[in-house]
Amino acid sequence: MESAHVLIIGGGVAGLCAAIVCERAGVSWRLLESSERVGGRVSSRTVDGCTIDHGFAVLLSSYSEIARFIDWNALDVRALRASARVWTGDRFRTIANPLAHPAAGAAGLFSGLLSVRDVAVLLPMAVGAAWGARIPDPSACRSISTEQLLFKRGVSRRLMDSFFRPFFGGVFLDPTLGYDAAPFEWRLTMFARGRATLPRRGMGAIAEQLLRALPEQSRGGVWMRCGAQGIESARDGAGWRVSDSCGGTHAARQLIVACDALSARKLLPSLPARRWCSTVTMVWKMKSSNCPRALRRPELLLDGTGRGPVNHAVSPTSVWPDQAPAGESLVSGSVIDSELCELSDAELESRCRKQFAAWFGSCVLEWKHIATERITQALPRQHPEDLALRPAMHHAEGLWIAGDHVSDGSIEGAMRSGRLAAESACAALRGE
Repeated sequence: MESAHVLIIGGGVAGLCAAIVCERAGVSWRLLESSERVGGRVSSRTVDGCTIDHGFAVLLSSYSEIARFIDWNALDVRALRASARVWTGDRFRTIANPLAHPAAGAAGLFSGLLSVRDVAVLLPMAVGAAWGARIPDPSACRSISTEQLLFKRGVSRRLMDSFFRPFFGGVFLDPTLGYDAAPFEWRLTMFARGRATLPRRGMGAIAEQLLRALPEQSRGGVWMRCGAQGIESARDGAGWRVSDSCGGTHAARQLIVACDALSARKLLPSLPARRWCSTVTMVWKMKSSNCPRALRRPELLLDGTGRGPVNHAVSPTSVWPDQAPAGESLVSGSVIDSELCELSDAELESRCRKQFAAWFGSCVLEWKHIATERITQALPRQHPEDLALRPAMHHAEGLWIAGDHVSDGSIEGAMRSGRLAAESACAALRGE
């Protein structure tokens, strides 16, 4: 029988942050992770000499939890432009945050993408998000959809479909605009107050740094390839017993279940079932001389027509050239439509390439497809009815739930939930 004051199930971002909090509080802990690496859905790998993230994602510099756990200088990040180029069916048109890029913001008015009325609506939204006195609560639920909120604010249907739907569809991995207005307003504020960044060594560098934040002598507390199999109350009623996939049993006074929503429900069947958003990200490599001009700037490209299959695309090498071998460039295209995500890799790659041919021309015929990152449970869906199903962090005496399904579906939400669960567990130990 192995024992620790706090047992953490899951080595994703939430679980690692929980371990760091326990370590800093001087509380003994152990972490069980079923796979051979930490980080969960936040990971990177090397393919054909290129750094490939497990699905395209960015790290916002405005996230407050990051400063608690991450050394920005050591992470080494660069920012994308606070603008996007929107494909409208015949060409790309630029839309930009007018506070970050005033000239580009004004150009959107003359490109035909924005009307004078759109600008009159967007500018107050941008100012309020950037400098408003109140930061929205990401864990709140306003019980109205983002689409309803945008209508109330006077956003035109054209702007809603050409920009808000693909841009925030990429953030929530949900093209419907049906997600709750509260998490939407929080993300709008985070984008307005910070920059979307990419780490030089890929998003997986976040998990690597979280692991290194634990003292070397304590990292033995992370048990890899040893997932939790069952949970039961201790016989004396004080604490918990957990059986693992390695044939062992662990006793702990406090238990933190920090795995994803589906895995947590397998261990705790009383948790409500959640709906998920999926994504497939495909990556191609090309000679840099064959890289279209639209992909040479560190800027997001959006499908403003809704025809897809690619919702948004970017060239990671426009931010970090050394994510590919010298003289080569990358392009990443993400699909978020649930039906399209069900297509085979070959069929989806063919459709994406056809779409890019319309965007960039015949140069795409020379692109080499090097990776398909398929994530069927990428983010918990965040419609009002979904947020009503979020589990309470305090599940039972001495048992806490953490993860992006507890607060909001983001790296920030996962970090926050892991921190709060661990702080509560440590406080409970002090009160015994």
